[in-house]
Amino acid sequence: MRRYGTSCYASRPTRALPRRKPSTSMPRSKAAARRRAPPDGPSIHRDTDMADKKTLKLAGFIFSGSNSQSWRVPEFSAHDSLNIEYFIEYAQLAESAGIETLFLADGASFPTGPKEVVESLWSVSTFEPVTMMAALAARTQHIGLIYTASVADNEPTHLARQLVSLDHISHGRAGWNVVTTPGPGGYNLGIHQPDAEDTKYQRARAFIDTTLALVDSFEDDAVIRDKARGRYIDLDKIHAPAIDNGYYRADQPLKLERPPQGHPIIAQAGTSPAGLALGAETADVIYCANYSIEAGQRTWRAIKDHAVSAGRRPEDVVILTGVAVVWGETQQEAEAKLEQVSSLWPIEVALRNMGIDFPGHDLDDPFPEDYVVRFSSGRSAAIAHHALTHGLTIRQTAYRVSVGLGHRPLVGTTQSIADDFQAWLEAEATDGFALIQPRLIDGLRDVVDHVLPELKRRGIFRGAYPGKTLRENLGLRRPQNIHLR
Repeated sequence: MRRYGTSCYASRPTRALPRRKPSTSMPRSKAAARRRAPPDGPSIHRDTDMADKKTLKLAGFIFSGSNSQSWRVPEFSAHDSLNIEYFIEYAQLAESAGIETLFLADGASFPTGPKEVVESLWSVSTFEPVTMMAALAARTQHIGLIYTASVADNEPTHLARQLVSLDHISHGRAGWNVVTTPGPGGYNLGIHQPDAEDTKYQRARAFIDTTLALVDSFEDDAVIRDKARGRYIDLDKIHAPAIDNGYYRADQPLKLERPPQGHPIIAQAGTSPAGLALGAETADVIYCANYSIEAGQRTWRAIKDHAVSAGRRPEDVVILTGVAVVWGETQQEAEAKLEQVSSLWPIEVALRNMGIDFPGHDLDDPFPEDYVVRFSSGRSAAIAHHALTHGLTIRQTAYRVSVGLGHRPLVGTTQSIADDFQAWLEAEATDGFALIQPRLIDGLRDVVDHVLPELKRRGIFRGAYPGKTLRENLGLRRPQNIHLR
C-alpha cells in the first residue's frame, strides 16, 4: 500500500470527520438542509431494557422473480416483478415493523430448463439489483439494503463504486451478498470456463480483499471542504492500493470517499466447508438453510468457532437461517394458504428442487420412513425428518421445499411460529431469520401484523432501530480502515 499524496507519514489513528459549517455568504434553505441531512426520524429507538438481551435479527427477502410461481395466485398481480411501487411498498412495510434489512437474491442469467417450465417463471424478467436498491433507498429511512453480486460476473473497482455510492445514498444501509459462481449465462459475460471448486473461493477471497482495499481509499477525515483555503481534500490521507493477488490488480484509489459504515455489510451464503470458512473469515452476515435445530446448532457453533480462530469475535458474524413462513389464524387456514401457492409449482420442478429420488413410490404415497435412516445427515435427512414429523406425502414434501426456495417451511399460527423462533434463538441454532414469503407481500403483512408483535411481547425482537446504519442495527462494529492497520 502507498499513500496517494506527495508525502508519506506513519499510520495514524482515524480522526472523526470535521463538522460541516454552513456558508455565511449563501445560507441553505431549510428544504435543502432536510434533503442533505441523514434521516433521524421517530422510528429510531434506543430500548435500554433490551440492550443486553439477545434478540432476533430479521431479514426480509425481496423477490425480484425468485418465488417464480406466486404470480399465478388469482388475487396477486402478475405485473409486480417490474412494478417498483410494489417493491417500495414491501420495503416500507418491513421497515414499519423494524425488520433490520432487506435481502435481494439475484442472478444475471436467463433461466434454463424445459420449455414449459421456463415459460411459467416470473424470473425471466427482473430488475437489475443496484438500480432497484437505489430506488428503495430513496423511499426508506432505516432498513438495510443487501443485494447479490457474483464475483464471477463483476469487477472489484466497479462493484466497490456501486456499494460505496449506495451506502452514501442510503446513509449507511448498503450490503453485498457474495456469490462465487456465475449463472448458466456466464458466457454472455466472457466467462468461458467457470472456476473449479478448489479455486472459486480463492478468487472470491481475492475479490473481497481487493474491493475492501478500494472502499478504504479515503481515510475518514480525508475530505476537508475548506472554502477559505480552497482545499477540498488532504491527499496525504488518500491511499492507492498496491494489489496484484493473481486474480485482480489495483493501483489507483477509488474516486469516492469512505462510506458511512466504513465497509458495506458483507453477506455470504455458501454451505460447503470452504464456503462456510470464507464466510466466517470475511462476512458480517451468513445465510443458512438448516431444517432442524440440531443442524442449526452445528452450523452456528462451527461458524462462531472458525471466526474466533480467524481472530474475530463470535458476535462479529450474524447467522440468519432461511425460513418460509405461512401464517394463519388456525393451522388449517395456514395450510390452505400454503396449498394455494405450492400447488401451482410444476411437480417436475418441485421434485428437482427437493433433490431426492423415490423409485417404486407413487407421489401421493406417504414419505418413506426408511429415508431417515438412508440419509443419516445433511439436507436430505432434515427434509425426510420434516416430512415424517408433519405426516406429508412425497408430493406435499416436494411442494413445501419449492415454496421455501429450498429453505425450511414454517406453517402455523402466531403462537406456534413464535414458539419455533424462540426455540431456535435460545438453543443457539441461529441469530435470526431470513423471512421468505411464498405469498409475497400478503405473507409479509401476516408476519408483521401477527407474529412480530408476539415476538416483541416476549422480548426477543426489538421492532425498532437502535442505530443509524445497518451495521449498528445488526450490532456490528465499524471496521478500521485497512490502510491504517
